[in-house]
Order: sequence, then structure tokens, then C-alpha cells
Amino acid sequence: MIRIARLAPLFCALFLMAPAAGHAKKPADQFKGQIILSEKPFPASFRSDATFISHMKKVNTKSFRLGEEGKVDVEFMAFFARPYKVTEFTAKVYEITDGVRPQVIYSFPINPNPGQGGQRILASYTTLRRDTFDDERDRKYRMVISVGYQGRAIAKTDFVIKARPMEKAAAGPSVVEFK
Repeated sequence: MIRIARLAPLFCALFLMAPAAGHAKKPADQFKGQIILSEKPFPASFRSDATFISHMKKVNTKSFRLGEEGKVDVEFMAFFARPYKVTEFTAKVYEITDGVRPQVIYSFPINPNPGQGGQRILASYTTLRRDTFDDERDRKYRMVISVGYQGRAIAKTDFVIKARPMEKAAAGPSVVEFK
């Protein structure tokens, strides 16, 4: 009987520290303030919040290479700390490669679907094009989503556009002869 009395505080502490089964983390809480980027479209639905979170972690892409056509389609999902009931968000992309003051190089409006209003998650897509995003060398960029053009950032992510691979010589391999 005395042993059980000594262990009671330990069991109480373990019980209080263990997460409750009904309080599993929601995707919007897990990723709040972040933007997840992917080259592949996101599924229309998930079986559970745990599946959703796992999928987002797996597909989160931080590096892109523009294709032969000079572009790449990028799907993104933004997660907000609180719901926003607006008809338009603004996405801005800044170049942050050299550590100088970031400058907006690309911006576009995002109009949520009518059913997405007041949600904490926003899904959309954009196309990164060579005429906007230099791929002569690796460059770093930051995508920021805000409410209104001058609004405070409510979600962001950093990514890299990788340099184009070196073109193969058209004449074939170089041959050097020693005499």
C-alpha cells in the first residue's frame, strides 16, 4: 500500500503530460505562418489530419529548376495563424540572394474560392518563368502572402531557383592530342 502511495504522483505527472487523443494537432496549427511549395498538385482531400501533415512534410519543396521551356508550375498551400475573411490576398516574391535589401520582383493576387473564405488554409498555384526568375546561377527567393498589397505578412517561405545545367558541347567530346 505504501508503494502505491509513493508512485501516485509519478502516474499523475505522466497523465498530465501525455497529449489527449482528442487534441491531435491540426494542419493549420502545425504549419501556421508557413507556405508549403510543391511541383505536384495537392490531393483534394485527406483521410485524416495526420495524413495531411505527413503529406505536406513529404512534398515541401525548397528548390526548383526551370524546365527546358523556361518555366516551372508551382502549387502552394499557405497556413494562417487565424482565419481571414477577405476576397483577395497578395503574394509577393522577393529576391534575397545577396543579403541586400529584399526587392519585390514578382507579385500576384490570389482570390480564394467562395468556399475558402474564412479558412486558415489557402491553396493556389503560380508559374515561375525565366523572364522573371534568373537561373544563370543559384538564387534565393522569399514568397510572402499578405492581406492587401501593403499588408503585414501572414505566411512565408524561402526557396531557391537552381542554375541551368551546363549545355553539352554540340561538337561532341573534346579531344586533345599530344605529340
